[in-house]
Amino acid sequence: MTDVVRLTLRASLDQSIEIHGLTPDRVATLSEAEIAGLTVLAGSRRASLGDFFTVSGERSDRLRIEGDLHHLDGLGAGTAGGELLLEGSAGRRIGAGMTGGWIDVRGDAGDDAGVGMQGGALRITGDAGGRLGAALPGASKGMTGGEIVVNGSAGPDAAARVRRGLIAVGGDVGAGAARAIIAGTLVVFGRTGAEPGRGSKRGSIVALGSIDIPSTYEYACTYQPTYVRMLLTYLHRRYGVASPEGALDGPYARYCGDAGAPGKGEILAYTPGSRTPG
Repeated sequence: MTDVVRLTLRASLDQSIEIHGLTPDRVATLSEAEIAGLTVLAGSRRASLGDFFTVSGERSDRLRIEGDLHHLDGLGAGTAGGELLLEGSAGRRIGAGMTGGWIDVRGDAGDDAGVGMQGGALRITGDAGGRLGAALPGASKGMTGGEIVVNGSAGPDAAARVRRGLIAVGGDVGAGAARAIIAGTLVVFGRTGAEPGRGSKRGSIVALGSIDIPSTYEYACTYQPTYVRMLLTYLHRRYGVASPEGALDGPYARYCGDAGAPGKGEILAYTPGSRTPG
């Protein structure tokens, strides 16, 4: 048993590679040779993890991977515990379906990061692709628990069909953010793309940057929500995400919708310079 299992990429990947079961809780039960022998799909052929990575360490739930892995898909999918640190970018479906543990990506992530997530925490210091925390193909709901924090921007359909949990994006998000959201919270520090919250049943979008409110939402009031202050304070303390000056105590315009599929969703838009009643 060692303190950490370390995987180092031997050479740059020039093709997409699919891997299942490379999670910190799984390598905690495996020897160095067994980890190197894990199966990967390189195109249409089967190969071993050790064909692409140098493996050092065994039987530890702390997994560290070094290298640019934007061609490696499915990394950390199904993680139930432990810690995965990726010193580089990740491919598609990083942390998909994870139920616990901590995944830290020190780079960008491809499409479908955290799809179907049920618990744990996924942090991406760069940008994320489309469908962040959204539903798996054919699934009726997306993320049902846990937390996803992206320091950069995210693509379209972030938080689509989310049932529960927290997603925070430090930059911009693309079109269709929180589409058909069932519950949960999406916080956007940059610009929110077109048609946010359409088909919302119940859930919150907290927009600290610019946002175009869909015509199917109705203005309710402008106030200072205690919930937002607590949420932004938590994001700063746990993940180091800084809020714009005045956002903790500033006024938020509340809009309710979506009237197109009667729901109880809300958009809270930070409106610096406006006044709250009283």
